[in-house]
Amino acid sequence: MIDRIRRWFDSLKNRAVVMVVLLVVLITVTATVIAVSLGQSELEAQARNQLQTHAMIIADDVDEKLAERFDAITRVAAGLTMYEEALFSRAQVILNRQTALNSLFHRLYLINHQGHVQAVLPEDKPARGIDVSDRPYYRQTLQQMTTLISKPIFSRDEGEPVVVVTAPIFDHSQRLIGILAGSIKLSEDSFLGALADLSIGQTGFVAMGTRSGVILVEPFDYPDLGRLNDNSPLHQAARRGEEGVTVVPMNSGGKRVVAYRQLNQAPWFVTVSLPTREAFEPIRTLTNVMGWAALILLILFIPLSLRMFSDLLYPLQRLAVQIRALHEGRQERPEPVGGGREIRELERTFAEVREERQAARQELEQKEAYFRSLSERAPIGIIQTDVLGRIEFANPAFEAIVGQPLARIRNQPFLPFIYRPDQEQARIEWERVQRQGEVARGEQRLYDPRTERIIWISYMLAPIQTPDRALGTVCVARDITHELEIEAELRGARARAERILEVLDEGVVMTDNHGFISFANPTSWPFLGSQSTVVGFNLFDLVRVTIDGSDWTFDDFRCHPQVNELDAVMTNRQGQPFEVELTMLRLDGEQAEQFVFVMRDDSERRRQEERLSWEASHDPLTRLSNRRGFNSALASLLQQETREGNPSVVMMIDLDHFKPVNDNGGHLLGDELLRHIADILRSRVRQSDMVARLGGDEFGVILPACGVARARDIAEALRVGIERLILEDNERQYGVTASIGLTAITPADVVAKDVVARADEAAYAAKAQGRNRVIVFGEHDQASEPLIRL
Repeated sequence: MIDRIRRWFDSLKNRAVVMVVLLVVLITVTATVIAVSLGQSELEAQARNQLQTHAMIIADDVDEKLAERFDAITRVAAGLTMYEEALFSRAQVILNRQTALNSLFHRLYLINHQGHVQAVLPEDKPARGIDVSDRPYYRQTLQQMTTLISKPIFSRDEGEPVVVVTAPIFDHSQRLIGILAGSIKLSEDSFLGALADLSIGQTGFVAMGTRSGVILVEPFDYPDLGRLNDNSPLHQAARRGEEGVTVVPMNSGGKRVVAYRQLNQAPWFVTVSLPTREAFEPIRTLTNVMGWAALILLILFIPLSLRMFSDLLYPLQRLAVQIRALHEGRQERPEPVGGGREIRELERTFAEVREERQAARQELEQKEAYFRSLSERAPIGIIQTDVLGRIEFANPAFEAIVGQPLARIRNQPFLPFIYRPDQEQARIEWERVQRQGEVARGEQRLYDPRTERIIWISYMLAPIQTPDRALGTVCVARDITHELEIEAELRGARARAERILEVLDEGVVMTDNHGFISFANPTSWPFLGSQSTVVGFNLFDLVRVTIDGSDWTFDDFRCHPQVNELDAVMTNRQGQPFEVELTMLRLDGEQAEQFVFVMRDDSERRRQEERLSWEASHDPLTRLSNRRGFNSALASLLQQETREGNPSVVMMIDLDHFKPVNDNGGHLLGDELLRHIADILRSRVRQSDMVARLGGDEFGVILPACGVARARDIAEALRVGIERLILEDNERQYGVTASIGLTAITPADVVAKDVVARADEAAYAAKAQGRNRVIVFGEHDQASEPLIRL
């Protein structure tokens, strides 16, 4: 069947017909594309609006569920202020009373400050005494001393994906004595479980993920808490905090219209997807109509084209018969065949080719004599054999290798010169080269019986062929005996070096220039997640190397001549992270480059540095960031700001009438008021936001990728919370209000103090307009009345 198709396409007439058919198809496709483009834009706009509305509704619903649980567990934890002994002596009784929390959370835990579970609700599974100090949500709560929503994790008791909401518990002296934690099962219908089965249209779906790259809701058969595809432009935009609607390609080859929206309570995002084929169904009807029109045109054009091209190509067939007669000698000179200037030009070209062929044959004979003379002077050995394997020619260099002249070895089989144990393999290789017409390369041993010497050669064996038959083989050989002796000495030296490396305290790994391991001492095996040798594996298939929050691949290391004492985190395939001091050395060898990685356990030093860094960047009274931490975070944000999507916002908060509280109630009451205000700020901002006490009664908040409208809503919530805060002391009530200034970070901002100055100016304007209000920079002339939220 394939040969028949090839013969059909050998005809110029048939090819021309195919070209006409393709032209008709091209015109039809062009018209269809224009029509589809005009209708698709309107359908796409409708689909975008619909999906954006769905995404907003779903995101708001999940935000409301998270906020309800966040506020509830914060209130309960604040009400557990008591002495540590009193709390944990009746921990289970206290937890059993939290019926309101039990309806909001899948499971509740009461944990002491050492990380041991003291009580669990419901009590269907024993959990008392379980150590959770290694869990990220426990360590993060100890560091920030505020209510937090954790990253999605797998629960230990049931092995299902959950989110943990934790709230710190303090005694009467504001010392942390425990943590109240509630787990939310992601698969519950009351939380995210129903989203996976929610369909949009016929084949659309809803998905949810985190900005750190974890899948929360996915309608397909993905593993729980799997990783998002970082190559998707949808995921890249959503993980940067952007919102909107876009069209992305699917793995199956089609496209989807996808809307994505960020959550306020957690760094998550919602995507709502609908295939374009479903959104653009009316366009397919138009495409079918155009296809039928093209088919009718083809039925009309094909017979007409066949007839026309047969007439045009008839003179070419006559010319082919005449060329064959001239070649066989049945005709001496060409005769006109008609058909136009192109066919007459072909006649003249054939005559010229015949003359050039005779001249080329003579030139080939001259070149053969030249190359034979050249091979005799070549510095490497050259041997030629016939089809039976007998030696026809050997140059002086090959004579020197075997120690015998050509006159003695001519017409002798080549196999006796091969070392006897290798003769059978050499015969099979020689026959394969002649049979398949391929070139063989390798190493072989020769034997000199006079001196009983074994000679190693590197060879290339190639066939000598014509289109009709095989003529023999030619072999190029080079004596490598001395080179192999040197390589053996080098291998011995390397073995001695490896024995020295095996006793070092640091892990040492050597790779080639593709990252494949050629040596790893036993000290490095735990870092790589192995209990035995890892030679032959790719280093970066065994571990993920993270430096300053970014993953480094082998290409990142290879672009540096040397890397000295980098602070890195190496995570092996078992998920074990190791904090190491990493050094990379590049070794330039004769054959290829090699890379040496030296890794030293650096976890203890980093723990000390983290503790000192936290104390230097946090306020001891409120446990918020201090001015230094605030300025550092703002400067870093200015360097990372993409200037796309929602702008980041800076908020300055100045308390009104705080001095009378200090003067009348005393500094202890003022400190207590500041701690309560810090709790309000922490509980009402997003988890991705940063709150800092800048000094005295002045606070600052950084809201990345928030947008001014949403930032104003957050500021109003903070203002209302501060206004409602009342402390009683000696039968007197004390409270303050807040004047809040906002400013958005613009593309022109490069210095942190300029942004802070604008926010301060807006806060001063709020005070000037009567205090207890929110002012956005640039709106100084507009009175901002306090908003009342129902």
